[in-house]
Amino acid sequence: WYQRRVRDDLPATVQELKDYIAGLSKERDVLQADIDQHSTVLRQEGNVGMDGPLVDAEQYPRSDIDVVAVRTARQQIIRLNNDMRDLMDCIERALHKLHVLTPQQQNEGNSERERVQPPTRPPFLRVHGVIPESPAYVSGLRDEDIICQIGSLHKENFTNLGDVAEVVKLSVDKAVPVKLIRNGTPKTIALKPRTWQGRGVLGCNV
Repeated sequence: WYQRRVRDDLPATVQELKDYIAGLSKERDVLQADIDQHSTVLRQEGNVGMDGPLVDAEQYPRSDIDVVAVRTARQQIIRLNNDMRDLMDCIERALHKLHVLTPQQQNEGNSERERVQPPTRPPFLRVHGVIPESPAYVSGLRDEDIICQIGSLHKENFTNLGDVAEVVKLSVDKAVPVKLIRNGTPKTIALKPRTWQGRGVLGCNV
């Protein structure tokens, strides 16, 4: 749905790039709202999440939830998360080009990649054990960062650390937006899980 704004030939001027990034950011917010809407369905249906059982002990469809609604919401969340990763990849490419065109801006606080943005969710995870040069470190995560949202996962739909593992698994080699608080300052980064010389695809713990 957002792909009408995504282009291979990025704008050539600083102002055009800024306008383009602003447009993609608005698309990202709409996309996130759609993900939240489907996540609400999963929460209302017994908080089954993305991998809760849909059958009872006798392998019949559960009667306490709307199985069709849950399956539909899960499918939509997977599709929308894929769209979100593609969109974040495009935003990252545009930001990189903006950095090249305006190198003087890179010294003004943190880079555009870590823009200050107020989190819209309360915190629910704390990061620790970030290994230098790991995917988490390269993406911008640091020890004691407090996570408010990772992809479509936030405090209201978080049930256990398996939810985080599922989001990370679906995000390998893709950018997933992470809203966090560092030293009292809200930030948003693009986290890219990937294989590396260490264990797992992140190189940190929560």
